[in-house]
Amino acid sequence: MDSLKFACTWKSSIQGANVLVKIGGLQLEGCTFDGSQLLENQRDYPSVSAIPPCLVSWIPKDSPDPYGLEETISLAIYYSSTRDRIVTRLDVPCGGNVDQWLQTGAALFLKNE
Repeated sequence: MDSLKFACTWKSSIQGANVLVKIGGLQLEGCTFDGSQLLENQRDYPSVSAIPPCLVSWIPKDSPDPYGLEETISLAIYYSSTRDRIVTRLDVPCGGNVDQWLQTGAALFLKNE
């Protein structure tokens, strides 16, 4: 495990991955996600929305990350929208403005309560 790192993408594959797992059904609060980057919620958008499924894998540490570090924000995945139990984190492409998404309180949930 010391020679591996966790990778996540909304692209078609992850370089260096032997096994890919598709994760779907995640809910996003604080902004929206179009599959390529986070976007500001518009006035008529719901506060919580589903995001497209992503691919995750453990890859060798020397494999390139799916996105540049400046392009992503590490968002917490909570068990529910009450945000009382964190499950893990995913690096989500954000277009480079991490502070903007921190201010919106962006977070992912397994289920919306």
